[in-house]
Amino acid sequence: MRRGFAGLAGLLFLAGCGGDVPGFLGREGTGQSSFELGGEELPSSVPVPLTQASLQPSTTGSILVARGVAPTQGFHTAGLAPVDDGRPDAAGIITFRFTAMPPAGPEAVGDARTRGLQAAAFIPTRAKKGLRGVRVTGADTSRTLSFR
Repeated sequence: MRRGFAGLAGLLFLAGCGGDVPGFLGREGTGQSSFELGGEELPSSVPVPLTQASLQPSTTGSILVARGVAPTQGFHTAGLAPVDDGRPDAAGIITFRFTAMPPAGPEAVGDARTRGLQAAAFIPTRAKKGLRGVRVTGADTSRTLSFR
């Protein structure tokens, strides 16, 4: 057992010492790559229609869940983006925007069941102090939920 451990430690030591590391991996600390990523720039996320929003309790806060239906196929990476850097308004309501990344080009509409999107955000108990609720806005609607 002892001989096996010493052999394994020796192999790991030798593996760390050997081999040439290519320059594009930044061994000299430059951190630069020898290739450039090409292609067109990705579109920014856009608000999508909101169909449902809920606050679900957890042991250390609340989970805000938003659901919606994208206008066409191909929308992805749904998220809840805080508005005004997450600062509440005068009424103590914090606002989130329900967004998703649109497809690169025109897509088919398809059945609503296949265009469903969902996103969630965690709101810790400490952050809820002084807040009365949460508002979620989509492309065409908004929902305001109160903390219990």
